[in-house]
Amino acid sequence: MNIKKPESVFFDSNVYLNLLRSPDYERKIECFLQGAYLYTLSKIVLMELRAGAKTKFEESTLKQHQKTIPLIGFSDDNFIIAGQIMQKMSKTQANEPRTRRRLTWDILIALSAQENNALLVTENETDFKKIQKYVEFEFVSASGP
Repeated sequence: MNIKKPESVFFDSNVYLNLLRSPDYERKIECFLQGAYLYTLSKIVLMELRAGAKTKFEESTLKQHQKTIPLIGFSDDNFIIAGQIMQKMSKTQANEPRTRRRLTWDILIALSAQENNALLVTENETDFKKIQKYVEFEFVSASGP
């Protein structure tokens, strides 16, 4: 895999939720918050977060981040590529509909990371390792090595 050094970093939904809901979690990912990277927010992650916001605090924090943090997305062709990847994945592994939906969003997040040359920080290492067989992108586990 020939991946360029990432130009920015963004957090997967699970990391972002932990940041919003657990004051101690920030220490766990402090190295990513030190300014070594441009901090961005994936539009797919923002959609997932907005759908799952449970409190007024979470809603207002997300609105503020949407206004102040650069948003990254991807080209329309990546929807087709995501479908092709899901088709390939379904030939090697049987996934129930709920898992397929989750994987589809994760594939779109991976394609966003690839297109924007961004590092993804996630707690979902298992799914992103599967996706990495089809998409060249860089991710790290927020849980550490």
